[in-house]
Amino acid sequence: MRLFIITVMVCILSINLYANDELDEISVGYGSSTDDINMYKVSIKKDLNKYFFKHRYKYLPMYYEASFGYWKAESGGDIKNISLTPMFRYNFNQYYESTPYIEIGIGLSYLSKTNLESENFGTHVQFEDVIGIGYRFSDFDLSFRYIHYSNAGMDSNSAYVDFSMISISYEF
Repeated sequence: MRLFIITVMVCILSINLYANDELDEISVGYGSSTDDINMYKVSIKKDLNKYFFKHRYKYLPMYYEASFGYWKAESGGDIKNISLTPMFRYNFNQYYESTPYIEIGIGLSYLSKTNLESENFGTHVQFEDVIGIGYRFSDFDLSFRYIHYSNAGMDSNSAYVDFSMISISYEF
């Protein structure tokens, strides 16, 4: 937990220096799985519509999310992961200064270990599948996501883990 807090503080301080030109949003989240694994996650997001699509696809915005995750099992084992996931978002009608949305994404993740408790993930490289719902209000974003990690059968050991995660984001 201390590592997570230090990581969040370092990210916030360093991101603040580059926020106007390089990044669009920072997010922190907490999730848990049915396998008694907790996940703490810090993410940075970059909106690609501003640069590549010029808001041409206003109903399906796209952004990249780079994240650092820390998984902690009940028994004391842990895994760290980094991920890069392209995300697509559908915004519903805007109500005053708030917008509900749904989002989906499939990306890659690298795990620091291939084993956690009795789970053998087989490979360090995993797929990160994300589906979520959220609500954007002003400069903040509150979301609930279902995140699935697996190696999609690339190895004979192909355990997977599913997280239910809640997160809050701040847009620069």
